[in-house]
Amino acid sequence: MPKRKPTTFDLALVPPRAGAARTFDLELYLPPLRLAGRDYGFVPEVVPARLTVTYAGEGFAAQLRFSCRLEGVCWRCLERADLDLDVKAEDYFETKLPPVAETGEEEEPSLWFMEDGSLNLSEWARSAIAELLPPQILCREDCKGLCPQCGVNLNAGECGCKPPIDERWGKLRQWKAAD
Repeated sequence: MPKRKPTTFDLALVPPRAGAARTFDLELYLPPLRLAGRDYGFVPEVVPARLTVTYAGEGFAAQLRFSCRLEGVCWRCLERADLDLDVKAEDYFETKLPPVAETGEEEEPSLWFMEDGSLNLSEWARSAIAELLPPQILCREDCKGLCPQCGVNLNAGECGCKPPIDERWGKLRQWKAAD
C-alpha cells in the first residue's frame, strides 16, 4: 500500500485582514503511531475535521477539531485496546519571526508551519493526540495482565501458578518461622 501524503493547509486561503476568520471542513489523514514498541493505527485513517483560522497581523491563530478512534493492543495483556478521542488543538503560527536580540538568529517556527506558508495538519493532529493519551493504553481499567510465569491472560481467569518466592525476603521468613 502506498504511503499517504500528510494533510496540509495553505494559509493563503485566509484573508490578510486582522481578525478575519475562516472555517474549513476538511478530510484529515491521521498517520499511525508507534508507542512502547507497538504500532497503533486510526480507524478510519482519514477523518472529518474542522479548522478555524484567524489572521492576527504577524501570524495566524488556528484551532483544529476532530474525533478519532485509535486501535492497537493493551499494554498489560496484549489483547485489543481501542481509544475514542475528541481532539481540540489550538496554536499560533507566526509567518515572519523576528531575530532574537542576543544571538541575531531567527527563532524556529512551529513544527507544523512549513516554509511554503502551509500547515502540516497531519503532524499537528498527531501531536495533539499524543498529548491526550493516557500513561498506558489498556483494554479496560482493571486489566490484570498476563501471568509472569505461564503467560495466561489473567482477565480470563486464574492460571494456577503459585506466586514466585522473592528470595530477598528469605531472612524475614526464617525469623517468622522461628517464632
